Amino acid sequence: MTEPRASGLDRALEEALGRAVSTPELPHAFRTRLNAALARTSEADLLSLREQLESERRQQLEELQADYVRLRRGTLGTVIGVAFAAGAAATIGMPWLRAHLGAYTPLAITWGAVALALGIVFLDPLRTLLRRWSDAG
Repeated sequence: MTEPRASGLDRALEEALGRAVSTPELPHAFRTRLNAALARTSEADLLSLREQLESERRQQLEELQADYVRLRRGTLGTVIGVAFAAGAAATIGMPWLRAHLGAYTPLAITWGAVALALGIVFLDPLRTLLRRWSDAG
């Protein structure tokens, strides 16, 4: 990727920065110490570092998988609980609804389910929107 040509303003800014800020001096024998440190780094050090990083990666993957399994179990428990609650509510509520609504019971159940679904779908975006408004004010 090529950089666009510097305008006169950019060049003037670079010159002003060059006059205002001096480059720091390197410590005496910096290059010599740097080359010595690089020479001391052996292939064994790099291999041990690689093994350590791979071990950390495996551990993170195991933790991620454990969290995933925990999430799946929690979701399954929630689905079973909701199904049980819906069955209990239907068993208790249907006779009452038939007694009070008669032929309109299926229509009331359908619209109730639609309202519940819309509430679930739009509740989280509404919370996010309200949170943004409260943070802005």
